Parts: sequence; structure tokens; C-alpha cells
Amino acid sequence: MSQKRSLHASVVLDGKIYAMGGLDGAVSKLDTVEAYDPQADSWERVASMPQRLCNHAAAAMGGKIYVTGGINRSSVNAVYVYDPQANTWTQLTSMGAAQQMHASAAVGGKLYVFGGFTSDGRLSTAEVYDPASDSWAQLTSLTSVRNSMVAVAL
Repeated sequence: MSQKRSLHASVVLDGKIYAMGGLDGAVSKLDTVEAYDPQADSWERVASMPQRLCNHAAAAMGGKIYVTGGINRSSVNAVYVYDPQANTWTQLTSMGAAQQMHASAAVGGKLYVFGGFTSDGRLSTAEVYDPASDSWAQLTSLTSVRNSMVAVAL
């Protein structure tokens, strides 16, 4: 990559690995996004996220990348979608809770977000996003609080 990153999010989409945001190795948050093409063995800078984030989550769904929450100055509930064909980001309806260090996964055309931290503490909540209606719904909570995890949909 052209830039050091930690506490960033990454996904695989259409044979490329996308690395988004994070910290620059020190304390500065990043909004930059890079895509790695293993066929060409090269990194390419693509459109930056609308805001600088770390400790956010990302999932690929329907040919797009969905980024949820994270930290800017404090925890955020913002949701963005990246369209690699247009190389553009769009803000979507926000999640119910501002959270960081949570997990997300796309299953059955919907985006699931669960766990993490808020400014008040750890979360045991779970929400689902429906892109057809651009809306969020609360799900049954997790059995215990969870954070700093990863989710993978198989």
C-alpha cells in the first residue's frame, strides 16, 4: 500500500482487496481507500471516504462496499456505500447506535451489524439494514456484549 494503516476495514470485491480508512500508524485518522489487484500485483488509490474513520466495519454486498460506524472525533452512526463502477461514495440512513469496534456481514441481500462500543460502553445489540428500503431494524440482542470481532458470511 502507499500508506501505513491500522484499525482499518477491508473487504474483497470483484477479485480486489479494498483497504479503507484507519490510522496512519500514529494518531491521524484516514479517509483514503486503496484497492489491491492480485492479477496486476498493484495497489490503486480510489475515491476517499466522506469522512476520516478508524475502528469501523465494512462488508461487500451487491457489487458495492458498505462501511458502518467507527470513530471520527467520537463514535459515529454514519453508513456509507461505495460503488466501484462509479468510484463514488453515498451516505445512507444512519444506524440506530453510534458504534465502533463492531462487526458487519452481508447475508441474503441485507447488512447485519452487531456488537461493538458506544461512548457509553459495550454493545450487545444487533441491527439489520435493508438496501431496498434504506432502513434499519433492531434485531434480538446478542447473548452478551461483544467487541473487536470480525464476521464472515459463507
